[in-house]
Amino acid sequence: MITQILWSFRQFARRLWVRAALLSALAVVVAGVAPLVPVLPLPGGLSVSAEALDALLSILTNSMLTVTTFSLSIMVSAHLAADANATPRAHRLLQEDSRTQTVIATFIGAFIYALALTVLLNIEFINARDVPFIYIVSVGVIIFVVIAVLRWVAHLAGLGSVEATIDRVEERARACLKARSDAPFLGARDIRKTAIPQHAPAFHAERFGFIQNIDVSALDHVARDRGAAVYLSVGPGDWIDEGAPLGLIDLDTLDQATATALSAAVVIGDRRTPDEDANQGLIVLSEIAMRALSPGINDPRTAIDVIGRLAKLMATHPQEAEMEEPSAPHVFVHPMDRGTALLATLDPIARDGRTFVEVQLSVQRAYATLTKHRDASVSDAAMALSARALSYARDGILMIEDMHRIAAVAPARHMAATSAGDAKESVVEALGEERNSSHFADI
Repeated sequence: MITQILWSFRQFARRLWVRAALLSALAVVVAGVAPLVPVLPLPGGLSVSAEALDALLSILTNSMLTVTTFSLSIMVSAHLAADANATPRAHRLLQEDSRTQTVIATFIGAFIYALALTVLLNIEFINARDVPFIYIVSVGVIIFVVIAVLRWVAHLAGLGSVEATIDRVEERARACLKARSDAPFLGARDIRKTAIPQHAPAFHAERFGFIQNIDVSALDHVARDRGAAVYLSVGPGDWIDEGAPLGLIDLDTLDQATATALSAAVVIGDRRTPDEDANQGLIVLSEIAMRALSPGINDPRTAIDVIGRLAKLMATHPQEAEMEEPSAPHVFVHPMDRGTALLATLDPIARDGRTFVEVQLSVQRAYATLTKHRDASVSDAAMALSARALSYARDGILMIEDMHRIAAVAPARHMAATSAGDAKESVVEALGEERNSSHFADI
């Protein structure tokens, strides 16, 4: 339950208005407490008048209102550009950008701070002896704002651009894959290493949607209290129908209270989220490449960039292995289906880029890298999808010389051919070109 509460809190804290509200509340507190702090001695006997403080607060109020409005318009424009040029899923990730949220919240907080102090000054709540300290605090706020402005200017250099969006999505995908590596099987045990009871009762989903979060700690707690084990049949990112089974529990009978507790540990929502669904970030990257290959954009180099990033992320993600001391030993979970992840990412790019020689070459090189992966599900899927990509190229590539180049780097071709003498037959077979096999007579 605590794990699920923390997950819900992280989802809530990623909203822009939450951070802005927190900094605004802090600004009100500082403005209200400042007059109550004993006056600070100024160097050299300098004094500050109320008029000087009022002028400083006026500058801060007017400038922060303008800067905040301008920054919000820039943010909205950048997010709409990412939505149009990348993918709507990337737009949702950009909305959670902590730097953008912090900078805009800083501007709003500074505006609230200056506005609150102006009100206190006008109602004569601030005495003359309090003015020097408040002035110093206000100067500190201005310095803080200047730093935020400089960070904002640096951040604006790529905000909303396709390259910056790809960087952001890759960063999020890498973080999710690392989290999965740090807690393989979500901290539970490998379901492949146990025998699932044949007549164990199932607990079911209470609504339609995607699996967003699985609280294995809560499941383990329920299973431990009842001396049983839980066998999950779903994973993060899976679509589930209302009433469909989420998993089994090794009990003779399943009472309603236990079924409700088990179902409540699985959060179901309308959208996929990348926190536990490690494949979601990879799919968003693939969507950016597919958008780049659309006739309206026609940007194959962006697709090639994404292909390289996808291959790197998948190749560097180690094979999932059960921990020696799992945090949820009474829960059994399926491993990540990375073969399906390949089918959902690189295969659509190969399909949409079937007329681009450079894209097909990049896809085949990615598959060649992934056929060396220690995880058999990855290497086998890469080999099978390499043959599919060759079929896509057969239908889209117009020149035989280009097919030579693509077939030369395809792992499906190299694994099928055992010698130079049968290389021609392996390529023709992989391409499935029975209709026009004479086109490949010179391979």
